Amino acid sequence: MKHISRIAFTLAAFASIGAAAFAQGTTTSTAASTTTSTQATSPQTAEQREKARLEAEAARNAAAAQATADQARKDIERAQKLVEQAQKQAQTQGQQEATKEVAKEVARVQEALKEAQREMELYAKGTAALDTARYEKALEAFAEAAALKGAKADSALYWKAFSEYKAQAMQAALESLKEVQKNFPDSRWLEQALALELEVKGAMGKPVSPAATPDEELKLLALNSLLNTDAEQALPMLEKMINGQQSVRLKKRALFVVSQSKSPKAREILASVAKGSPDPELQLEALVYLQMFGGAEEKKLLSDVYSSSKDRDVKVRVIDALSAQGDARTLVDMARKETDPAMRKRIVERLSRMKAKEATDYMLELINK
Repeated sequence: MKHISRIAFTLAAFASIGAAAFAQGTTTSTAASTTTSTQATSPQTAEQREKARLEAEAARNAAAAQATADQARKDIERAQKLVEQAQKQAQTQGQQEATKEVAKEVARVQEALKEAQREMELYAKGTAALDTARYEKALEAFAEAAALKGAKADSALYWKAFSEYKAQAMQAALESLKEVQKNFPDSRWLEQALALELEVKGAMGKPVSPAATPDEELKLLALNSLLNTDAEQALPMLEKMINGQQSVRLKKRALFVVSQSKSPKAREILASVAKGSPDPELQLEALVYLQMFGGAEEKKLLSDVYSSSKDRDVKVRVIDALSAQGDARTLVDMARKETDPAMRKRIVERLSRMKAKEATDYMLELINK
């Protein structure tokens, strides 16, 4: 741009020179005409000499002015070419700068891809180490992956804390878990981090009391942790939560925690929900968990739930559960008492697939009616 400015100045200067030359030629010609007029009364020879001199001078001035104008035009043309060259040079420089920026961006992308690949390799290495209980190796891999601050930084940090916990580095595990909570408040690993924190504190002899935890989610996590150490204290709290004013989602979570215990109290809570809960969703959840217990008591319970429930989905779930357990006798009893044609048809369909004697006898009974 500096070159263009100097050229523009040159153009202006040349234009001024041309204008001055043109003005000078015009002035000289005018002076010659005036002199000729004032000398009209002079003698003939003197008049002729003066006129010739003036005409010669005017011709020289006109020639000089023309030469100056021609030179000015040439200089202007040359200046225009210089301007065009300067513009092309500026454009080329701009393209070069743009090319440099593109090259820098490409380099940045390549570096990011290398780091992402490295992160994935370290994450896979850490996972493989966890699978074989090599917690020190897993810790090293996840720590390095977390330090890259890539797409898997939150999960790598969580598994780093888990590896520290398994390697008995309890305080380091707590610090890593706090880092997850601080740096990744929206991470899908946050809940696991909170649960692991409670577990670590329990292992350190510093269990968190559920009553001291105002947040329902944290309370449930604390209860889950407490269930592993003191089921007698945790189960009544969970039962209170299930029968309280909490959301259905939290109640389902509480039912799941209860189902992890094989104590008689846990079965009692599940049975109570299956038979008496006003919420069919909770009844269905409780039925699913009760099937894990098995045994004659559960079959009797399923039959009782079927008789007491008004919800068709619950009844269907009971029919399917008894069919899966091969309990033809209970299904036959239910079919004989069922007044709903659709429900009775479903029971018969299940019995028709069973090879039990009770099922065969009931099929013959229906045929002979």
